[in-house]
Amino acid sequence: YFEEQVKTLLQSKEAAAAYRVRFTVFRQSGGFYLPKTNETAFLVTAEPLENPMYVIANNTYEVELFKDFYVTKQLLSTLKSTNKMVQITGSIFADENGYDNCLLLNDEKNVVEALQSNLFMLLNGKLITPPVTDGCLNGIMRKQILALARKMEGIEVLEESVSPFELQKADEIFLTNVIKGIQPVTKYRKKEYKTDLATELLKKLNAQIRLG
Repeated sequence: YFEEQVKTLLQSKEAAAAYRVRFTVFRQSGGFYLPKTNETAFLVTAEPLENPMYVIANNTYEVELFKDFYVTKQLLSTLKSTNKMVQITGSIFADENGYDNCLLLNDEKNVVEALQSNLFMLLNGKLITPPVTDGCLNGIMRKQILALARKMEGIEVLEESVSPFELQKADEIFLTNVIKGIQPVTKYRKKEYKTDLATELLKKLNAQIRLG
């Protein structure tokens, strides 16, 4: 049923090699905080993408910690919703201060994710990403990268908490989401990072997409 809805929508749009498709599910009932019924409705939107495959970004990409508001360490934080006040205020902070993105902290002051992406850190041969129990979004691309990385030799893949102090010790940091695929971070404060693993993983991701 959902596949047919997407096909119908795309047929009404200008042809493109790839699209960004978003499902938004919302409460159908009226009422305020207490719903009158648990029935739902949904909205499907689609936007054409420039490239059918992911492209590695070779530009400088600088991040900073956002400390004005914190991500709560709870189940609701792992679900994608339309309530993005922390991300919106963080985006304004990044824009006003000349950063490309910000890293969010949870209420235990651990690094959780970026404004619109999951976070991966390569440190001493270990690829580390915060666990969803720390409050990060349980992202689709996060799952894909974890699966790809676990098939690679010479890298230990861990889901564990990331301290802000570890960021400047890392060999590599990159961000993931379904729109950009992998975005390497090149600078955090005085630390500059390599992009080797991010580039290799992106090649594997594109190869997986081609195989369908």
